[in-house]
Amino acid sequence: MSQYQVAKLILNVESDACGAFKRMKDYMLTQKYDAGLNFSFETKDIIDIPKGKIISDEEINIKWVKKDPNQDGYYLYTRNHGSVGDIIALMDVSADWRSAAITWSNISDHDPREQSYNQSQRWLATHILMGIVFRYYLLHYQGLVSHASALKWQGKCLLFSASSGTGKSTHVKLWQEYINDVTVLNDDTPAVRIFNNKPYVFGTPWSGTAFINSNDSAPLAAIILLEQSKENVIRKLSVPEAILSFMPRVFLPYFDESFMKQAMSIFEKIVVSVPVYLLKCRPDKEAVELVYQCMK
Repeated sequence: MSQYQVAKLILNVESDACGAFKRMKDYMLTQKYDAGLNFSFETKDIIDIPKGKIISDEEINIKWVKKDPNQDGYYLYTRNHGSVGDIIALMDVSADWRSAAITWSNISDHDPREQSYNQSQRWLATHILMGIVFRYYLLHYQGLVSHASALKWQGKCLLFSASSGTGKSTHVKLWQEYINDVTVLNDDTPAVRIFNNKPYVFGTPWSGTAFINSNDSAPLAAIILLEQSKENVIRKLSVPEAILSFMPRVFLPYFDESFMKQAMSIFEKIVVSVPVYLLKCRPDKEAVELVYQCMK
C-alpha cells in the first residue's frame, strides 16, 4: 500500500504494482495518514462491459458510464487497441467520488511481445482514470481542475488557458526562455483550491501527454486566456466576460446537478478573486512582455 499527497489531499493506493504509479512518484508520502480518497485493485481474466448510460468518452478511448438507476456511482473503463478490444482497466467509482475499485485485465498469458505494450497501456489508462476521479473528489475541498498551463513565477501562479492546439504550452516555454525564476506547476490540468477565499494552484501528476508537472503550489495571481493573432494585444476582461470565456476551460460536473452547483460556486470565487486577461498574440517574446508588464 502506498499513499500520495496531491493538492494537500491524501490518496490511498492499495496496490504494490509500482510501475502503474511511476508518474506519481514525486507525490509519494513516506509516512501514513488518514486518506480521504481510496483506490483498491484486483485482476480478472475477463472483465464484462458494464451497463448504464454513457456520459462521455474521455481520452485514449475511455468510456464513462452512469450506473443503472437502482445503483449509485459510475464506471469508467478503457479497451485494448481502441474501442473494439477487451477491457484492460475498469474503475467502479462511488457516487461521492471518494473511493474507486479498479479491475485490471490479466495479461500474464499474452504473447511476450505484446505483454509489455499491453501492460504499459493498462498502467497509462489507470493513471488517467485516477486523475478523473481526483478531479471530482476535489470538489469536496473547494477545488477544481482546469485545462491550462500553470507556471510559478516570483512566488505566484499565472494560469494560461486556451482551447487545445492554441499554444498555451508554447507560451509557457517562452516564459521559461525569457523570464527568470519560472517553474511549470502543471502543463495541462492543474488543480485550483480556495483557502480563506483565495485561490491557490497546485501541480498534480496528471498533466497531459508530456507529463510536465511539479509537486509545488502558489497563490493564483492572474488567469490569461490565449487566442492566436497576428498582433499582440492584451486587455482585462469584465467578470461576466471572464466567466463566459474561462468556463469552457474548466472540468465541470455537468452530469450531476448537486455537484454542478457546488462547482459553480467554487468557479465564481476563483474568477472574481483575480484579474482575467485576454491575450491575443503571436508566439514570441513581445507576447511574454505584455503579460510581464501587467504582473509587475
